[in-house]
Amino acid sequence: MTAPLSSVRGIFLNLAAILGLAVSTCAQGMMRPPHVPGEFKPVVGSGAEYQMTTKDGKNQTFAMAVVGKEPIEGQDGYWLEWRIDSGHGKMLMKQLMVEQPGSVAIKRTIVQPPGRPPIEMPAMMMNMQHEPPNATAGGHGHGMGEMLGNESITVPAGTFDCQHFRSTESGHTADVWASVKVSPYGLVKMTSSEGTSMVLEKVLDHENSQITGEPQKMPFPGMPR
Repeated sequence: MTAPLSSVRGIFLNLAAILGLAVSTCAQGMMRPPHVPGEFKPVVGSGAEYQMTTKDGKNQTFAMAVVGKEPIEGQDGYWLEWRIDSGHGKMLMKQLMVEQPGSVAIKRTIVQPPGRPPIEMPAMMMNMQHEPPNATAGGHGHGMGEMLGNESITVPAGTFDCQHFRSTESGHTADVWASVKVSPYGLVKMTSSEGTSMVLEKVLDHENSQITGEPQKMPFPGMPR
């Protein structure tokens, strides 16, 4: 059973900001780690590609994939890579994530803007930029409101048996459909009464990191110290 999901409206707003501002914010070392719904269930090599449509009708494609595993601080860490298509090329970001009770901690972050070498962000900078981790431990305190039941949902990636959740916040309604067949977070479809939507375009398999070159440590030439 897919674990319940958390804070859909905040997720939509955060993803919209990430997708719209990825290039400029990363260039300044200010890219905020994505805040996604669901329980992190990493399977190395697996991933998902999505299309998000904003309330003003703009479309944006992005993907996430689990591209590696390595021990850190006595635990298993998993590299989750984000690939965001922008008007300037593909923005890449991967984070070394460690599962903790009720949350996922981000231990390292490497970003690669289009046409530039990869950069490893200082841990202090990333801690200042990201919000508290998701409440992803499951249970009824997930903030998603009512689970309406199990439904079969067809999206561009295919047909999936999903759990359907609905929540209302500040007068806005959000619906989420999730499946255990989609890694790493189970997300198949999201819609909101504000007109934003997200659908699964493709399930990814046998994925490796698309980041190339040795990551530079910040500060690096051209960046303020």
